[in-house]
Amino acid sequence: MATSNPRTANGSARRKVRAQVLAEETVCAIPDNEGGCGHQPVDKTLTVEWGKHGARCKGDGCPGCSPHPMRAEVDEIVPIAKGGSPINRANCRLSHRRCNRKRADVLAGYKPEPMPVELFPLSDCWGGIFDSLRV
Repeated sequence: MATSNPRTANGSARRKVRAQVLAEETVCAIPDNEGGCGHQPVDKTLTVEWGKHGARCKGDGCPGCSPHPMRAEVDEIVPIAKGGSPINRANCRLSHRRCNRKRADVLAGYKPEPMPVELFPLSDCWGGIFDSLRV
């Protein structure tokens, strides 16, 4: 069973929030420590990289269809994968595409606890099988 994308399932509400973010904000809101560019201005006129083509491009007469890495995108502060809402204005902020992709779906300030890993078991799992071969 296919699951729906929360960004497109609430189409008109998402478009409204996206338009509001684009109208109200001018700089990339993803800070350096989250993989951002440090609040650089976002050029909202950028769309695609001319002459570059995506994997699904048919090619016939296409001037370029690969998204520009510095184009405007709306980033969810709490990622949708972690339960964030794509239609709550308080959870959305302006970003560059590159910064948003670099940040991925991590929570701000979240650092996972290091897990102890036992590289070599301390027990003898052979239980004396080779004792008779000792010299």
